[in-house]
Amino acid sequence: MIIKITEKNRDYLSVSADYNEQIINAIKKIPGRKWLPDDKIWIYPNRDSNTQLFLKEIYNTGLFNYPAKPAWRQGRETPIVQMLRWMKLKNYSAKTITVYQNQIQWFFKRTGLKPEEITTEDITLYIEKMKNLTGCSSAWIAQCISALKCYYNHGLKTIKRNPADKIPLPKKTQNYPDILSRNEVKLIIEKGTMNIKHHFLLSLIYSAGLRVSEAVNLKNTDIDTERMMIHIRNSKGKKSRYVMLSEKAAVIYERYKNRVFLQEWLFPGAKEHTHLSIRTAQVVFKTACSRVDIVKNVSIHSLRHAFATHLLEDGVDLRYIQELLGHKSSKTTEIYTHVTKKDINRIRSPLDSW
Repeated sequence: MIIKITEKNRDYLSVSADYNEQIINAIKKIPGRKWLPDDKIWIYPNRDSNTQLFLKEIYNTGLFNYPAKPAWRQGRETPIVQMLRWMKLKNYSAKTITVYQNQIQWFFKRTGLKPEEITTEDITLYIEKMKNLTGCSSAWIAQCISALKCYYNHGLKTIKRNPADKIPLPKKTQNYPDILSRNEVKLIIEKGTMNIKHHFLLSLIYSAGLRVSEAVNLKNTDIDTERMMIHIRNSKGKKSRYVMLSEKAAVIYERYKNRVFLQEWLFPGAKEHTHLSIRTAQVVFKTACSRVDIVKNVSIHSLRHAFATHLLEDGVDLRYIQELLGHKSSKTTEIYTHVTKKDINRIRSPLDSW
C-alpha cells in the first residue's frame, strides 16, 4: 500500500491512498481535515504537528514495516520547531517565544524566499520595506533581527553562515515616562476607585512597584502579614522575589478579605478559578484616571514608575530600588535618575538670579 502526501496549496496538504478503514481513522484524527468528494482526496491544514500526528497514527496501525524508526520517532523537526525547542530549554518567556515564532513566519511568508536562499541584503531590504509601509518601531525591527539570528543559529543548523549576524540592532529611542506626582497617585487610588477590590489592586501595585502581570497573578497565600512581605513568583525572566507589604496596604487587605470571598487568587476574575485579567486591570486604572481628570499620558504601569521615582526622591539607594523592581540590570533602573525632581529642584534657574 502507498500513501501519498502532497501539497494541495500553501494552506493544505492532500492525502491519497487505496481505501483502508484504519488509514481513514488515522486521517480523521487530524484536526481540520476535510474530504473532497470531487477530487476523492483528503486534505488537512499544512502544519508540521498534523503531519507528525498522521505518521504516528499510521505507524500505530501496524500495516507498515519500517526498516528504521519513522521520522516522527527520530526527532526530525522543522528548523522553526527546533528553534522553539531550544528557546524553551533556555527558559525564554512564552511571550518572547510567540514573538519570535510570528516574526519568522511573517518574514518567510512576506518574502516568499526559501530559508537556504536568504542573504543579509534580503533581510535589510525586508526591514526597509516594512519600515516604509508600516512605520514599524525600533523594537519591532530588533525583534525581527533577533528572531532571524536565533532561527539560523539554533533552528536551521545546516547553514554555516547566519545572514542576520552582521545586521546591527537599531538604537533604542530613550523615551522618559510621564511621572505621576504623589498627590495624583493619591487621587487615583482614593477618589478614582469605586470598590474595595479596585482600591486594593491599585494600592498594592503602587505600594510595592509591581508589574500589572505580577499583581493579577498573586495568590492569596503570597501575602504574608506577619513578615509584612509579598512573594512575587515566576515574574519576568522566570525570577521570583520578595517585596515589602506596606502598612497601609496591609490594612486595606484586611478590609478586602472581609468583603471579597477569596480562594486561590488574590484578585479573582469573573469566571470561577480564574484571576483578574491584565486588560481588566488596565481598564480599572484608566477609569480611575478619568474620574479624577488625570490628563497625563499614563497607564497602570505608571504606578510602578511612580513608586521607583518617589523612592529615589526620598533618598533610597538605586541598588535597593533595582532589587525591589526585579530589574536584572542597573541600567534599566537608572532611567529613574532622569525623571526624579530631587536633584533638579536644587538647581537654581538663571532667570531667578535677575
